[in-house]
Amino acid sequence: MRLLLAGGRHLDDVALIRNALDRVHAKGPVRVLIHGGAGALGIAAEDWAREMRLHVVRYPANWREFGRRAEAIRDSFMLADSRPDLLLALPGGNDTRALVLRALAAGLPVIDAEGRPAAPDDEAPPADQAPERLCNPAPPIALNF
Repeated sequence: MRLLLAGGRHLDDVALIRNALDRVHAKGPVRVLIHGGAGALGIAAEDWAREMRLHVVRYPANWREFGRRAEAIRDSFMLADSRPDLLLALPGGNDTRALVLRALAAGLPVIDAEGRPAAPDDEAPPADQAPERLCNPAPPIALNF
């Protein structure tokens, strides 16, 4: 399975990250881990993937060229380019929420850290209109899990 990992750039709960990845891997083996390379989340996820001997695809945001829109642009490209089978949504802010909603609209299955399916409760605002909020360890903003 090609697993796309989404979560806030300030998420640093390594136990939550590793437990969620272990849960997904136990249900259907992950072969490729896809992530945005953001902070502690990216490091913890990539460490886990290397320990599991998985392929890793990293999509870092281009802050220099795109500024505040970098995450939204990267997320859209990552979703289209990486061909994921599943999106694992960890705690995050508006950019994470927008990625989850785009994935659901594209028909991609989305689950939370506990393995529950995600369902949108309303439309996401444009990702560049509000800064990411810290939601550690709550689920991504305004998603009903």
